[in-house]
Amino acid sequence: MQKVLRVRGLRVRYAGGDWVLKGLDFELGKGEVVLIVGESGSGKTTFVRAITGLAGRVYNAVVEGYIEISGKPLAEWGWEEVRDKIGVVLQNPRATLVYPIVYDDLISHAYSIYGSADSAERALSNITKLLRISHLLNKHVDQLSGGELRRVSIAKALLSNPEVIVLDEPLMWLDDKGMEEVRKTIEILKLHEISVVVLEHRYRSLVEVADRVLRLEGGVLAPIESPLEVGGGFTTLKQAATAQEERDPVLEVRNVEVKLGELVLKDISLRISRGEKVVIYGGNGSGKTTLLRVITGVIKPAKGVVKRRGGILYIPQIPYLYFTETSLVDELKLAGLPDAGKASTGKTRFDLDRSPFSLSWGEALEFIVEMALESRSELVLMDEPFSGLSYTSRKTLGGRLLASPKAVVVTASNRENLEFLAGFKLLELKEGRLVEKGLLGDLR
Repeated sequence: MQKVLRVRGLRVRYAGGDWVLKGLDFELGKGEVVLIVGESGSGKTTFVRAITGLAGRVYNAVVEGYIEISGKPLAEWGWEEVRDKIGVVLQNPRATLVYPIVYDDLISHAYSIYGSADSAERALSNITKLLRISHLLNKHVDQLSGGELRRVSIAKALLSNPEVIVLDEPLMWLDDKGMEEVRKTIEILKLHEISVVVLEHRYRSLVEVADRVLRLEGGVLAPIESPLEVGGGFTTLKQAATAQEERDPVLEVRNVEVKLGELVLKDISLRISRGEKVVIYGGNGSGKTTLLRVITGVIKPAKGVVKRRGGILYIPQIPYLYFTETSLVDELKLAGLPDAGKASTGKTRFDLDRSPFSLSWGEALEFIVEMALESRSELVLMDEPFSGLSYTSRKTLGGRLLASPKAVVVTASNRENLEFLAGFKLLELKEGRLVEKGLLGDLR
């Protein structure tokens, strides 16, 4: 098989830090799909920066070893040539978009590649039909859900028809339908002999389409046999009802209606008791984030009443939006937790003097969650908290949330994540209405 990418003895470290990659070897064949998994902070993003030349040029990292693209050393390729050879879809899809309207952003990028309006239009039409996002072209970026943003960013990367495409956690935020569309897209790329490297925590749905599955651990890559198997199921809501009714409410939402463009929430009623655990399940664009913003008071409903009886802490989909300070210890102080770093929590593995923006996506999320659960807030709202976490970390987080004395409301756009929320009441948001479905249980 023709090799489009070769890596030998790759070592990378950032200024003042330890080696992140420690002699990594990797080969990618033409039309091959390789899935790379690993815990948060294991070096997956650093690997992408290295093979695209960004690690040394942009991040001032020390890079040792040999990288070859299409038979030629990386050092001999020009910057734009590497960009055309290896298309990268970043973890944060917003970082790839420049213009506020989706069509303007994609057509501008397509024109910069093809230099012809007709060719740019044809390329854009083909890609948007492929990913089923034609209906998003006239939308403002701020109107897109997390999953919609992901699909748009994938479309932008595909416009240049790269020889290799790297998807850095492409399933982040996607609902079940969106996840299936991405999987089918990878299959199509494979059929067209475009090599694909996927770095993903939520990898089970992609195992069958991958030619190889590798784990990045200890700074090197090694093959793994199979994904983590986690079972889950439903019990009845009635089993938990008696205990829940006796608790004091921390939140009451009665007959709320909201209309934001095409999104409409209809007659939403919700009662959250002290210590209660709730998951709101629904597809991308169903209104889950809007409902959380109504609860916090950021969005005022057109009709209905929202009563809050305790402090509320909201964790957004993008964890970096939560941070305002220059160090983790200052974040703790701002939250009224100056001694929290000494507690026996997940934060003790972090250097509290480091910038919160230097954390990986998963690390940032884990830090915020632990800080939230130690705060004085009685109700914690978490928008897609499993994004960027490995299966093992998701299982740990689900247990941590369930054991917390705080009331917790999380959103989920795919059924896979429901497996990690045993003991949570399940509500489904569909077509603007909220319906109780039952209590999530563990049937293993």
